[in-house]
Amino acid sequence: GQPGTFLMESAAVGGTWSRYSFIGAKSRATLTTKDGQAHWLGEPPAGVPLDGNPVDAIRDTIEALRTSRFDGLPPFTSGLVGFLGWETVRHWERLTSPPEDDLHLPELALNLVTDMAVHDNHDGTVLLIANAINFDNSSERVDDAWHDAVARVKALLTRISTPVAQPVSVLEPAALDFASSVQERWDEPAYLAALDRGKEAIVDGEVFQVVISRRFEMECGASPLDVYRVLRNTNPSPYMYIFSLEDADGREYSIVGSSPEALVTVTGEEVITHPIAGSRPRGKTVEADKALAEELLADQKERAEHLMLVDLSRNDLSKVCVAGTVDVTQFMEVERFSHIMHLVSTVVGKLAPTAKAYDVLKATFPAGTLSGAPKPRALRLLDELEPHRRGIYGGVVGYLDFAGDMDMAIAIRSALLREGRAYVQAGGGIVADSVNPTEALETVNKAAAPLRAVHTAGSLHNISVESLPDGGAPAAGDSQIAEGSQAAE
Repeated sequence: GQPGTFLMESAAVGGTWSRYSFIGAKSRATLTTKDGQAHWLGEPPAGVPLDGNPVDAIRDTIEALRTSRFDGLPPFTSGLVGFLGWETVRHWERLTSPPEDDLHLPELALNLVTDMAVHDNHDGTVLLIANAINFDNSSERVDDAWHDAVARVKALLTRISTPVAQPVSVLEPAALDFASSVQERWDEPAYLAALDRGKEAIVDGEVFQVVISRRFEMECGASPLDVYRVLRNTNPSPYMYIFSLEDADGREYSIVGSSPEALVTVTGEEVITHPIAGSRPRGKTVEADKALAEELLADQKERAEHLMLVDLSRNDLSKVCVAGTVDVTQFMEVERFSHIMHLVSTVVGKLAPTAKAYDVLKATFPAGTLSGAPKPRALRLLDELEPHRRGIYGGVVGYLDFAGDMDMAIAIRSALLREGRAYVQAGGGIVADSVNPTEALETVNKAAAPLRAVHTAGSLHNISVESLPDGGAPAAGDSQIAEGSQAAE
């Protein structure tokens, strides 16, 4: 897609698709970074900061464009949507020794939602949204902005009403052995040595836990949309997304992901976070899957790690919620995804009158499940242990709307696609009795879904419906990728 376009949707646990899919058709402006400073691409609206600290620019942009909440509409109609990478934390925490920046990715990129279609997956309707935004700060321009928005809605209606011939995508199963095409950016001996150093820090009392990650890379000849289509079929998750973006120098890149974990959501006065910690691979049979779930629930190391991170979530929410309102409403339950199962809890609180969604983001970022605990020391330790900056990994993807709500997922199970390469990062929580081969395998399991999606998408080829035999059936030996089908793995 063109830079400034996006798609966000959600599949509940069990594969049922949630109500709304958000399709961003155009963004007049994008807030990003250049040389560590806020930088706008396109045409920023009047009254927003044009430079300076990028996280301050987020806060001040939301305040400058604050609007009322309208009943009867989808939960997201206007705001900033995109990602905040891991490096954003350096504007909130004093971290003085960052590792090498080999990807040269912006710290963040947030599109100003201009034109959007919202598909209601329950009744099949599509709501078209064009936000009227004042770009020159003159009172005379207000009526013009309104008429411009009406014209854009009509243009959107014309676009979606125009039939477009869609080819059928088929893949060749013989091309699906992908293990040899994956490269590790961090060689195995150095990675295992970092795990040992992490355990030494725990024994020495520096931290209770630290989440050490490593990056996998592979060639990517497929379009980002094809990668997303495969991932959507093979690993439906609570947060599904594809963002098409560009940096301040005009280099295009995409982020495709299927995250199981929210960082935090704010809806009115309700604040919710879902800490996830503890995992097992999915079993090959129902019986094996059940046995692995029971093993996970009985694992004292996993339970202790999970409890530690639930306590960290409670502490984070207590900074921005009314005293006495923070509560654990779901505790240590197994949730299953395509390649992996996790222990999941839910922590809720009531937003303090003096706090806003931005304050909640600041209090909770990054997730303790991606850093470790205590969080400040774990962050500094990660700068010492990991050889490269994390980029999008461990940051967040989602939106802050201008009515005061927010929904942010943790950027895991995600791929950065740029210049013919795909980058996928995964990590695991290290504690004193962690076993290195087990931790290494956990990173492989977590990275599997997006890596397989990249490889499978590269095996797709499009053919016209008219060229298919038997009135549109794929040829023998081909597997068809279509909505609702299961892609071959």
